[in-house]
Order: sequence, then structure tokens, then C-alpha cells
Amino acid sequence: MSKLSLGAHSEAEIDRIPDADLTRLLAAHDVWLASDGAAGEQFDRPAANLIYAGFFQANLQRANLPGAFLYRANLRECDFAGANLANANLEGASMVNSVFVQATLTGAVLDQTTSPGADFEQTELTGAGFRGANLLSANFVRARLCRADFTDANLAGAVVRDCILDEAIFTDAKLMLVNFSGSSLRRAVFCDTIAFGAIFVEADLADADLSRARGFTAEQLGLAYGNAGTRLPPELAGLVLREKTAAAGA
Repeated sequence: MSKLSLGAHSEAEIDRIPDADLTRLLAAHDVWLASDGAAGEQFDRPAANLIYAGFFQANLQRANLPGAFLYRANLRECDFAGANLANANLEGASMVNSVFVQATLTGAVLDQTTSPGADFEQTELTGAGFRGANLLSANFVRARLCRADFTDANLAGAVVRDCILDEAIFTDAKLMLVNFSGSSLRRAVFCDTIAFGAIFVEADLADADLSRARGFTAEQLGLAYGNAGTRLPPELAGLVLREKTAAAGA
């Protein structure tokens, strides 16, 4: 991940890729995509300094940007399908309706991003951080989100079906009307989480901590899986969750 200091933006911009070069790189990448690699040039800039960069509606499918520094970049409606953004820093970026389908964002920092409507279907997001992010109505279907940190994030209305969210952190997160159906949330933490209307049909909450969460009901959790290690809110302490069997997971 980039070591650039956010405390001195003038210094952070010293080796920033100039806008004119970005325009050229994007045009070459378009040709590379259209020719299936026979012409043009892939956008291949590991650890690139792209602080505040403007990529509005850019086609960055299959771009190679591991460790890139995209602090507060304008990524609205961009297409990063199949791109490599592992360990990239996208803190504070605008990602409204952006597409990251089947992209790699392992260990990426997406804290404080504005990402309503973003599409993370089948995206690799293991260890990614979404602290304080706006993820209203985002799509995470079949994404890998092990150990992802959603502290203070707003996921209201998001679709998080059939995901792997083991050990994910949802402290202070807003999960109203989120659809977690079929997802694995083993050992996930829901401290001071608000979950009114969230859907947990066949979600696996084994060893998850819901003891300080708000908005859970017996009807919600009655459709989920759990085990003796699942910590429920005090008002639901008598509820016994069914355990997921090998047959149920098949």
C-alpha cells in the first residue's frame, strides 16, 4: 500500500501522474481492451500516485493497479471489472454506481468512500476496509469479504447474498434492509449494529457476536443458522438457532 503522507498533500502530489498522461493512458487502455491485447497498452501502473485523479465513467476493465494511491479520486460510474486493485488506497473516493465485478481488492482501503449503487459482485475483498463508507444499495452478491471491516458503514438496502463474511466487523454499522441470505457470517461482530429489517435467510451466524446489536427479531434469526457460540441480544437470549449441517451447505 502507498506510504504517501496524507498530512502533507502538496508533497503527496509530487509524483502524481499528470492529467495529460492519464488521458493518454486511458486512451491506450481502451485500444488494448477493444483489440483484446493486440494493440494499445494495458493500464498497468502498480503503486501509482493517482491522488484526486478524475476517472469519471472511465473503462478500466482488467487494469493492473495493485497498491495504487487513489485517495479522494473521482471514480463515479467507472468500470473496474476484472481489475487488480489489491492493497490499493481508495479512501474518500467517489464511487457512485461504479463496477468492480470480479475485481481483486484484497486488503484495499475503501474507508469513507461514497459508493451507493456500487457493484462488487464476485469481487475478492478479503481484509478490505470500508470504515465509514456509504454503501447504500450496493451489490456484493457472491463476494469474498473475510475479515472485512464495515465499522460505521451505511449498507442500508445493500444486497449481500451468498457472500463469505467470516470474521467481518460491523461495529456501529447501519444494516437496515440488507439482504444477507445464504451468506457465511461465522465469527462476525455486530457490536452496536442497527439491523432493522435485515434478511438472514439461511445465513450462517455460527460463533457470531450479536449481543449488542439492535433491531434483530426472533423472526429474522429463526431463518438463520447458528450454534452454541452465537451470542444473541439479551431480549433474544432464549432463542435457539438451528446449526448448519453439511447437507444444508451442499
